[in-house]
Amino acid sequence: MSLFINQGKQDTSDDKSFEVMISAHEVAQIIEMKMNKDFPETLDVTFKVISDGKYKGRLFWDKISYGASSPMSWKYRNLRKAAGVPYTEGENFQIDIEALLLNKAVNVELNIRKGKDGGEYQGVKYIASKATQAKPIQEVNVETEVKEDDNDYTVSADEDLPW
Repeated sequence: MSLFINQGKQDTSDDKSFEVMISAHEVAQIIEMKMNKDFPETLDVTFKVISDGKYKGRLFWDKISYGASSPMSWKYRNLRKAAGVPYTEGENFQIDIEALLLNKAVNVELNIRKGKDGGEYQGVKYIASKATQAKPIQEVNVETEVKEDDNDYTVSADEDLPW
């Protein structure tokens, strides 16, 4: 089987111009999710920076392991917290992840991640607002609990990714 295309004359002048984004705070929208073909129980997630600034409109990607026994599943739970839909014990095992996360905006910290090959890659930490953090189960007065502030904090840890 063959797949022929008309590729035209390619402009290779920008092939080495990839710039890793570095920013303490950006807002990114989840614009695509699909299953990773190489790693089981892993999603390939595409993000678009939507906050104003020099990175507005730029895309970045992340692999998110969601498997319950994966040592990297903490990242999946952090992404859900940042999207405002934190994982809760007792929820159904089978969920529509696109319905849950697609088109959601998340706060992120963008950094450089060193690969096992020594190369530099786009790193990302998901930042959950205080409003999405787990709280002890108790009755709360919503009027006194809701606060408008910009005090967010990072909920993920720096760990070397397996891919």
